[in-house]
Amino acid sequence: MATSPSSPAQQPSALAIFDLDDTLLDGDCTHLWLEWVIACGWVEESEALLARMREQDLQYHAGTLDMTEHLRFTLGPLIGRQRDTVREQVEAFVQRSVAPRLMQGGVERLRQHRERGHATLVISASMHHLVEPIARFVGADGALATLPELDAEGRFTGEPTGIHTYQQGKLDAFAEWLRAHDTGFAEGWETWGYSDSYNDLPLLEFVDHPHATQPDARLRATAEARGWPILEWR
Repeated sequence: MATSPSSPAQQPSALAIFDLDDTLLDGDCTHLWLEWVIACGWVEESEALLARMREQDLQYHAGTLDMTEHLRFTLGPLIGRQRDTVREQVEAFVQRSVAPRLMQGGVERLRQHRERGHATLVISASMHHLVEPIARFVGADGALATLPELDAEGRFTGEPTGIHTYQQGKLDAFAEWLRAHDTGFAEGWETWGYSDSYNDLPLLEFVDHPHATQPDARLRATAEARGWPILEWR
């Protein structure tokens, strides 16, 4: 579920948590990835796949998405493929499709946190095999996302495993990450949070300094009512 954070030169004094899709990235990395695998020839019914993805995008923004069904759907094109084969494509995908769409305001904010000695973490509802390389690319200390299941030969089974990092699941995954890693996280640390989605309200309510970034309508209304900063990086 998590990558081990890089070891900062000094013990971090605070933590900044960033959502990925529509927060650091202008768009949804899963949707972009499905377009990539179509171009790779890994999908036969490409139009049907993209139509279903658009439908699930609407469900996500409405807060009604069945996340297990969604994760199985997005993993479908990878069933039976070797981890190394997928990793090679993901690295190319990050360079060619993701990097040009990163929002510089968000990447700069992450860099500023690191310069201030804060640990930085990306937590996303997208799958770990996509999120971790992107988090590494932008210089985050770690990444949390739902893991894909692999069989004994290292092939994708098409099933997600572990905590689904969606809505309250992001906080559940974060709590598990703290238990699993010697992060030096201690009570009293200041925490920052950045997200575009009302689905991340549990995370934004958890941190000391919540920020709404390119917020959807429900999150914008919540941020305005509570006096949270609203940032526009797009």
